[in-house]
Amino acid sequence: MSTIRYEICATNPDSHYFDVKLEFSLDSKQNVELTLPSWIPGSYMIRDFAKHIVGFEAYGESGALTYLRPNKSTWIVKNAQGQVRIHYRVYAFDSSIRAAYLDRTYGFFNGTSLCLAVAGMQESRHEVQVLPSPHPAIADFEVATGLAPFTCTKNNNDPKKNSNLCYYADNYDALIDHPFLLGKFTRIQFTASGIPHALVLVGQHFASEHELARDLKQICEAQHNLWGEVPDFEQYLFLTIVTANGFGGLEHRNSTALMCSRAALEFGGGDQASDAYLEFLSLCSHEYFHNWNVKRLKPKAFLPYALHTETYTEQLWFYEGVTSFYDDLMVYRAGCMSQAAFLKRLSTTISRGLRGQGPLRQTLTESSQLAWTTFYQQDENAVNAIASYYAKGAVVALCLDLLLRKLSNHSVNLDHVLKQLYQTYGPSQGKTPVGTEQADLLSSCNPIEHPAVDEFLHQALYTTKPLPWRELLEQVGVSVQESAFEDALTLGASLKELPLGMQVQRVLEKSMAASAGLAARDILIAMDGLQATAGTLKAALHRYHEGDEITLVYLRDERLLSGQCIWQHPATEKVELTLASNAVVSFPFS
Repeated sequence: MSTIRYEICATNPDSHYFDVKLEFSLDSKQNVELTLPSWIPGSYMIRDFAKHIVGFEAYGESGALTYLRPNKSTWIVKNAQGQVRIHYRVYAFDSSIRAAYLDRTYGFFNGTSLCLAVAGMQESRHEVQVLPSPHPAIADFEVATGLAPFTCTKNNNDPKKNSNLCYYADNYDALIDHPFLLGKFTRIQFTASGIPHALVLVGQHFASEHELARDLKQICEAQHNLWGEVPDFEQYLFLTIVTANGFGGLEHRNSTALMCSRAALEFGGGDQASDAYLEFLSLCSHEYFHNWNVKRLKPKAFLPYALHTETYTEQLWFYEGVTSFYDDLMVYRAGCMSQAAFLKRLSTTISRGLRGQGPLRQTLTESSQLAWTTFYQQDENAVNAIASYYAKGAVVALCLDLLLRKLSNHSVNLDHVLKQLYQTYGPSQGKTPVGTEQADLLSSCNPIEHPAVDEFLHQALYTTKPLPWRELLEQVGVSVQESAFEDALTLGASLKELPLGMQVQRVLEKSMAASAGLAARDILIAMDGLQATAGTLKAALHRYHEGDEITLVYLRDERLLSGQCIWQHPATEKVELTLASNAVVSFPFS
């Protein structure tokens, strides 16, 4: 079977263009179909990557070939035979870790954005050669990827083409599961359970390199101990783009693509890590945990991925929610986060997962199923309409862990559930993974076969009834306090300060802002005759009393409007957890 070969060059960083040449061979004359995925695994939204391809050209041994575009993601090259060459350009200016980006500071791409698939040849060997850029500003960029390197034979004699920058994948699925990072790197290397790991940083930073190497090693090894098995990779890369305030991650087979702020890489003063540093460790922990929970153990619907259209599953509450519970927990278990810091972050997770009307309207299974159009395409009404399978899913995981411990007298917990699922449905001990159905998760989550666990799972996943998180935490000696958020939601609206007033980002239903007629994109000018600022809104918390009538003045479409509302104390949605005097001193349980 013919090898599929790509040459990729960061040709024009100022116009954000990658140039790609695709080569393959055909034994007989035929029409050949080329496609680009519509979405990338781990990010459940149709992104239509093909829309960024421009300047498509096809050539055969006898010259130019004609082609058709039957749909948005497909090219059909007519009457191709022998050696076929496809040339195209990709516009790369998506500054996330889900697509492709190129400028003078760094380059990044996933195969889903740059590498066309050749129909019928997806199981062939795929090779990638990253050519040095002709642009002097980035000609010395390095390349980092988890793909295996090899020595190119083609272009070896051309001094302009570096033969060392060649990589291969066994098939197309493997190719698109290994992102590429280009730039001038800082590499922070460490070994975890005998496996080489590296944190690869691009962008200006002031990283605490010693602390990062130490802490990431401990987190990775803690996860190896939890699962009882080291993943089947020979190396692992944390490919990290450092920006002023970026945040995000996407898991891959032997790497993760991350974005973080500069502050997140600095340990902080004294012996205690800063909140930003701990958040970065948690992000790394989250994506590393996915090595098992979604990359190797995954929904049956993802075996294999169908990347041309949406693939629906009710199971994201488990694969993302459980991972969101364990990300902080594994940082704590690794000894990189204090008990107080863990409780603070758990407080934030509970607050975020249960805040607003959304968790009271959408079930977690529906949130999982409809991730494509609700969670991944949020608008200003999202807080009133949807539940987060990440944050609320993490609260469900917390409750399930505590419930299993309580009913089994601490002999069974969520760790046991994960390991049993991996052994039964994943690639444990080299087995072929079979994937999970929702029923498999439900039965596995109740290893003690207790009816109370079944009742909890049904309520937590298929209804919007309140979760028993408070009573379960209090039973292990964790004290719970709830208060109002001291932020711009004073009026039940998320507000952004402007020179003139406060711009409305979103409005909570049944809030003071809603009753006064405020809507997203309005500009709040004044409250009871005083200019609306962050300071006056904060002062209002202490100035007004329940039942007071206030007048809000605001701009909408250049029209000055006003409305009245009755003062209400902000909802007590901020959770704060502390250890009570009768606390189980080992909480969170190791």
